[in-house]
Amino acid sequence: YQFSRFAHRHFKTHRINNLKIKPTKENTLYLTIKQVYFNQIVEGKKKKEYREIKETTYKKYLEVDEDGWPLYDTSKADADDPLLGDICIWNGGCYPYVANQKWEYLSLAVGYAKERDTAVVEVNDITFEPLLDKKGNPARFSIGDNDVAKIEANGDLCFWQAVFHVGKIIEVHKK
Repeated sequence: YQFSRFAHRHFKTHRINNLKIKPTKENTLYLTIKQVYFNQIVEGKKKKEYREIKETTYKKYLEVDEDGWPLYDTSKADADDPLLGDICIWNGGCYPYVANQKWEYLSLAVGYAKERDTAVVEVNDITFEPLLDKKGNPARFSIGDNDVAKIEANGDLCFWQAVFHVGKIIEVHKK
């Protein structure tokens, strides 16, 4: 569902009478990035950019309703799951939420200095992956007594990241 919805939107909005939609404030996500990763993306060596989904950022990466709750794909989650709505739900390793469909481009900027390298790249797709611990396992946990998080290999929660699949480089500006 998610990929086909993304592909449908991508082709529907990107091609109108064979004219390409340009990056705008409304369809471009602005991200700061380290120089090493910026260079790899611009050189075509890095095709994915990752961002952790946090309480402070999830509305940028996920579709949400008017109350700010993340929208989920009904084929990926049980509506009766009491954890549905928690951005850290493990859900058997399948992230049930829908990627924010408005992002057509990423505007990448190295660091926070006024003079910095920048680039605009197309977003081909947005997927989700669990964050991994130092051993390469999904970073799973549970909430125990007194609302204290406890790291557990079989925890019912997990830290997740949005994966932006980078397409064509639209523009690059070196400082």
